[in-house]
Amino acid sequence: MTAAAQLVERIQARKGGLNPTLRRLAELVLAEPDRVKGMTIAGLAEAAEVSQATVSRFVRAMGASSYQQFRIMLAEGQAVRAEPRAPEVYEGIGLDDDPATMIAKIAHRQAAAIEAARRLLDPGQLAEAARLIAARDMLVFVAVGSSVLAAENGVMRFVRIGKACIFERDPNLQLFAIAGLAARATLVAISDSGRTRTVQAALHEARAAGMPSVVITSAPGAPVGRAADVVLATPPGGSEGEQGIHESMVAKTAQLMVVDSLYALVAVQEPATALPHLAATDRIIAKSRSR
Repeated sequence: MTAAAQLVERIQARKGGLNPTLRRLAELVLAEPDRVKGMTIAGLAEAAEVSQATVSRFVRAMGASSYQQFRIMLAEGQAVRAEPRAPEVYEGIGLDDDPATMIAKIAHRQAAAIEAARRLLDPGQLAEAARLIAARDMLVFVAVGSSVLAAENGVMRFVRIGKACIFERDPNLQLFAIAGLAARATLVAISDSGRTRTVQAALHEARAAGMPSVVITSAPGAPVGRAADVVLATPPGGSEGEQGIHESMVAKTAQLMVVDSLYALVAVQEPATALPHLAATDRIIAKSRSR
């Protein structure tokens, strides 16, 4: 992945977690990149109604060593995104690719998704999410579509360390669980696009009921990110509706990595509970396998 692509990815993923001043800068850069790349630091500060020091802080937070480097990276990113794309049947897979090329491309995309997730996952946000989970006896998972894979993985992980978990596929039952368990559970909502209506409804119900919530999404600035107490960012796969990208296994790979990271942190923080439950479930797994 180029430095330019990393810059755009980082701005998109971190926008929702920025303070209002820095968020204005992020939104301006993403909305008008062609205009911004030609601006001086003073011009950008004036357009965003912030100080030049704030602009400098923003570009450093996004991985650029200086404003000049930021402009160069942004310009390169525009050039990369402007390239025409050939028809695809899967992320990066063209109609003329042979089996060996397909295997190599998919393996590369999976590895890139994990690496991008590692860069984006904020340790402080992960620690806060673990704190919310540790403070309650139960977890309620909410997800639809292919994000169900990550939710089911979360249930399997957390049940093994003694956390009672609920995951209902029916949207009404999801809301019923939230309403009935608001005082006992933490909500874990998963939506790659950040705009899934049923997930939004669950988060709003949780907030109204006083249930703490954690969301895993590639769009922290989208509605689900704004409605949650803690946001765990995954790398954006592409534009909404582009080649079915939000339904691909590449996006799910990052979600699974985040769920596993959250599980691991909760487990090591609660060893007195986690270790006996892990031993008990290990015995059950061993009995299920033939010798």
